[in-house]
Amino acid sequence: MIPATDVGWQRGWTVFETLRVVDGGIPLLEEHVERLAKSAEAMRIRLADGIADEARQLAGLASGESRIRITVSGTGHRVLTIEPVPPDRRGAPIRAATGPWVADPFLAGSVKHGSRAGWVVAVLKAGVDEVLLVDGDGRFTEGTTSGILAVVDGRIHTAPHDDRILQSTTVCDALRVAEQLGFAVVREGALAGGPFDALYIASATRGLSPVVELDGRPLPAWDPVGRAVFEAM
Repeated sequence: MIPATDVGWQRGWTVFETLRVVDGGIPLLEEHVERLAKSAEAMRIRLADGIADEARQLAGLASGESRIRITVSGTGHRVLTIEPVPPDRRGAPIRAATGPWVADPFLAGSVKHGSRAGWVVAVLKAGVDEVLLVDGDGRFTEGTTSGILAVVDGRIHTAPHDDRILQSTTVCDALRVAEQLGFAVVREGALAGGPFDALYIASATRGLSPVVELDGRPLPAWDPVGRAVFEAM
């Protein structure tokens, strides 16, 4: 039971992870738990032992594809929930808009915390599925709920993990697969103005999803590089 007076839930003083569940198993579980632990340390939140085991037990109740959400409050309370993933979500095309990436003065961008109301409102105002954040140099950094991958001249571009942004477990997995397939990877965000062969967002429950519209202009859905990586993930 979480009390209504829990200051963590009241003020967004929480850390969280979303895990993909496939037929009772959790791909990349260790990576998610490691990131959760680092976020908790940065947020001065004590993380209880055994969260990975709790997630495994919960996953064992599911069939097909689901997602587990782990949320831990600054007071130490934690909630694990599981729900089915819509069958058409993975790889589904999305519409996006660009927005400015702004550094938080107190928390590194690598911290996955629950204070995300600004990003939620940005997506609602733009009337899109995702807002892709662009730094002062005009390069993509990350999405409001995702990592960003752009294919430019056959090479995959993505922002470096330099504490400005969240280190996406799905982006890391996609890059590992891409290199195994022999594709070149450039750890620098692509210029938001393009051009690109194709543009993708990456998240645990989406895998790779092509951006088919950006700021109202159409983009190509899949290119051979993105399709090959997606199918091999």
